[in-house]
Amino acid sequence: MNVNKRISRASVLRMELYLEVLEQFQAEGRKYVTSSEIGELIGASPEKVRQDLFSLGTEGKPKVGYEVEQLARLIRSVFGLDAPKKACLVGLGNLGRALAGSTIWSRAGFTLGAIFDRDPAVIGTEAAGLRVRSIAEIFGVVKAEGIVAGVIAVPASAAQETADHMVNAGIRAIWNFAPIKLHVPEGVMVENQSLAWGLITLSYAMK
Repeated sequence: MNVNKRISRASVLRMELYLEVLEQFQAEGRKYVTSSEIGELIGASPEKVRQDLFSLGTEGKPKVGYEVEQLARLIRSVFGLDAPKKACLVGLGNLGRALAGSTIWSRAGFTLGAIFDRDPAVIGTEAAGLRVRSIAEIFGVVKAEGIVAGVIAVPASAAQETADHMVNAGIRAIWNFAPIKLHVPEGVMVENQSLAWGLITLSYAMK
């Protein structure tokens, strides 16, 4: 299904939660779910849930709600989760190792196709079933493997140079874990993920 207008970031984040709820209901054998049930589980109003799902071009049935399997399939289709895309990871420190070994890739519609690092002691070792390569190889590997996205898990001091390597290799989507604003050409998408800010927000909320 084609979505004619851009979905807001807030809606995208909520729909990630909707999908988790739907997949849980699928595992339980549930056939239908209402907007009220979804909203209660994720902390959103039924109206907001219906608005989000309407933006995908679907409406629930009166007194029944949404068909669980159909709605889960629709969300996965709209977000391209069933067409795996290859990503690479640069930086195999503690965070990089955690990312490499996690299950996030398949859930988000990606496969990890390559891992790069600068440390001679790390290059040539294995992680997540992949041989760690030198960052100097990124151009050839990205082209050969058809990699379209990159994950930056390096210190802030090396993040911009890493992003430059990715862009020059042809990558047009970057998930950045370094606490720095990246400067990239127009047309390159950057999603920043700050673990520190997440904890700072939590600390503030606890005051």
